[in-house]
Amino acid sequence: MLEEMNISQQTLGEVVLLYLKGKLDAAASSKVKTAIQELINQGQVKIIVDLAEVSFIDSSGLVALVSGLRLARKHGGNIALSAAQPQPQTVFRLTMFDHIFPIHPTPEEARQGLI
Repeated sequence: MLEEMNISQQTLGEVVLLYLKGKLDAAASSKVKTAIQELINQGQVKIIVDLAEVSFIDSSGLVALVSGLRLARKHGGNIALSAAQPQPQTVFRLTMFDHIFPIHPTPEEARQGLI
């Protein structure tokens, strides 16, 4: 059974909090990449991706996040991650993506890092 990625968002001043729920895998990566691109195209270049309800991430999920990060930085913004669960946290550490993305325990701490 496929677990569909659910995405919602909340605007906090000049920062957008993107809530992801589900597995960030090959099936969901294009949806996440598109959501980030749409925000940036609308001028929202400071984005927090909340991973509190993401139980799994694979290489295609990493590619979606890095693609969004590059686009945000190209437009003068940044992407921070918050509340990564154990499996995604391990993937970020093993791939050294934790050196590329600021990863914060909470969305509020991530917001402070972006403003």
